[in-house]
Amino acid sequence: MKSLKWLSIVIVAVMVLTSFGSAFAQAPAPEPWLKKWDGVKLVLSSHTGPTTDAVKILSKDFETLTGAKVQVIDESWTDLLSKHLAAFAANTAAYDIITWPYIWMGHYAEGGMAENLNDWFAKTDLVDPNYDMKDIIPAVLEAYGMYKVGFAKDPTALWAVPYKFDVYLAQYRPSLFKGAGIVDAKGEAKPPETWAELAADAKLIAAKYPDIKPIVFPLNGDDCIDSTFLPMFCSYGGAIPMPWMDANLYPLIQKKPGLDAAMALKGLLPYMPKDAFDMDYDKVNQYMSQGLAAYALNWNAYLPTLLNKTKSKIADDVAFDLAPGGPNGRPQGLGGWSMGISSQSKNKEAAFQLLEYISGKNRGPKLAMSGGSVARWSTAQDPAVAKAFPYYPLLLKALDKVAVRGMDRSWAEVQRTIGVGLAKVLQGNDADAQKTLNETAAEVFKQVKAQGYTPEKTAPSP
Repeated sequence: MKSLKWLSIVIVAVMVLTSFGSAFAQAPAPEPWLKKWDGVKLVLSSHTGPTTDAVKILSKDFETLTGAKVQVIDESWTDLLSKHLAAFAANTAAYDIITWPYIWMGHYAEGGMAENLNDWFAKTDLVDPNYDMKDIIPAVLEAYGMYKVGFAKDPTALWAVPYKFDVYLAQYRPSLFKGAGIVDAKGEAKPPETWAELAADAKLIAAKYPDIKPIVFPLNGDDCIDSTFLPMFCSYGGAIPMPWMDANLYPLIQKKPGLDAAMALKGLLPYMPKDAFDMDYDKVNQYMSQGLAAYALNWNAYLPTLLNKTKSKIADDVAFDLAPGGPNGRPQGLGGWSMGISSQSKNKEAAFQLLEYISGKNRGPKLAMSGGSVARWSTAQDPAVAKAFPYYPLLLKALDKVAVRGMDRSWAEVQRTIGVGLAKVLQGNDADAQKTLNETAAEVFKQVKAQGYTPEKTAPSP
């Protein structure tokens, strides 16, 4: 009897897995706008992660429909810029489609590494008639696709379309908020709307649950600390969408909004783990999924783990919200990746159609359900997507007021400098905070000027 019982379980499991797999193994729907690309090999260069895994699925569909062969190279994102720059300098034509974090846009736009997609979307014989550019969230398309700072050749040029859509969202445990008496008029858990509310909530949670850390934020390294600081900076008066520097790339971190936001973040540290400055995005996700914290901030690309009952202890006790706000409203931090056509590609027509296929409106739900993060109104409103990933509607709400990081060629170095400066402020004496931010801004000024930009047009070095 026991053997029959286990046999039944195995059969059911195989049936479930087979039916799930067949949903993605079904032949892709015909796309009359696609041309035949028999014998053409296309190479897409990207980073490892769920979105790229989802793109591999759509790339196989593209192969079936067109006869092309698509190689998706996924590597560590930390090495990607240097590899793209080296390939371009050597004129190897190694890639047809390239992807990059939007913060690297200056290298691709100023350096001539990417094609202006406006020219390609004008080629009606190659365009997907249902692509629907208006369905892409406008703020995201501008941030991921355009370049209006530094030595912008054409502020209206479209260098890329969204590849991976990332918003810095809040995750919280309703049971802990309710247990600490943090509820709305209906008695439901009430997440904080402001940073000041978060500090007050953290105090209540700490008193009620001494073994739980009220807050955990990514603060390890410049990318994490700058991402956490970004929505706070803008909520305390930093310019939206880009608070770090003005149009001449003159640094602004040392101004009052920067100081106020830094001190607000410092005020939350007592409610975080002792190793808060060792917490990166992965560790924050693990900490939250293990039930060790009540409230966290992280990119939406990490959130599926919290909903996975085999990986998360809080899968039935987690909810999502926008990041808190401040005196200047509730702006949300935008991260994510762009996708463009390499200017050195020898198969640009086929590459353009692959780019359209991956990012097109008709394929949005499949990309999302396969693990991709899609920046389209229609995908975010798709019932199946919203059911599987309940934070998707928040992504649209977040775009009412968005904050971004830098995009010019100096940003990678500038981001490190800002991250180091903020870490010193958070771990130092309050009396030294303004001096530290002034020194940070002075170093940023030098780094920006060294790249040939003109921050001195605004004012002398801080």
